[in-house]
Amino acid sequence: MSSVFIRLGQGGSVSFKDGVATVGDLPIIGNSPGDVRSALDTKLLYIWDGTAWSSTGGGGGGGTPGSPSGSIQFNTGGVFTGNAALTWDNSGKVLNLNGLAIRALSSSISLIDNQVAPLTALSFPVATFNFSIIEYSLTRSTSKQVGMLFIANDGTSATLAGPFADLNSDTGIVFSALVTGGNVELQYTSSSTGFNAAFRYSIRQWI
Repeated sequence: MSSVFIRLGQGGSVSFKDGVATVGDLPIIGNSPGDVRSALDTKLLYIWDGTAWSSTGGGGGGGTPGSPSGSIQFNTGGVFTGNAALTWDNSGKVLNLNGLAIRALSSSISLIDNQVAPLTALSFPVATFNFSIIEYSLTRSTSKQVGMLFIANDGTSATLAGPFADLNSDTGIVFSALVTGGNVELQYTSSSTGFNAAFRYSIRQWI
């Protein structure tokens, strides 16, 4: 699919020409002031001012983004702006609010029934995150639990505490934390009920 060139001439006449694949393909000759072309790579519109092409901020619905890379864009006096204190890591799905990292809600993790020896539910690096709050939900048969786990570590050991609320009955899941191999591991044990538990979580961490 090609993009489209549209020019409004005097009297409102419209002419169409093939667009370009990349910004580098915008022609530098044969243009008239006011010519507009779209580029597929940026999904933006460009206007010829008589000497050069300039982005109009149209096409894909945005303008030229403000720095730095990964920053969330916001309106500052009608101009897109970015700030290093408000960024999004699309790979790790982490929102960074000036050093407070908020991770997106996880997919469901199955916690094994009748687990006497501690098993690891999740882990994260000790060097990066000394202070963490894990907000979670548990569903085990008809039992439900929502809670928070406060975890602090000094690189060699970790401590854990946190409130929770149960619905119907105790889920039978007990959490603990330890430091091993450069990571904090959130571990659990479970009683025998005949049901695995479904565990979901989001982490807030001080970077």
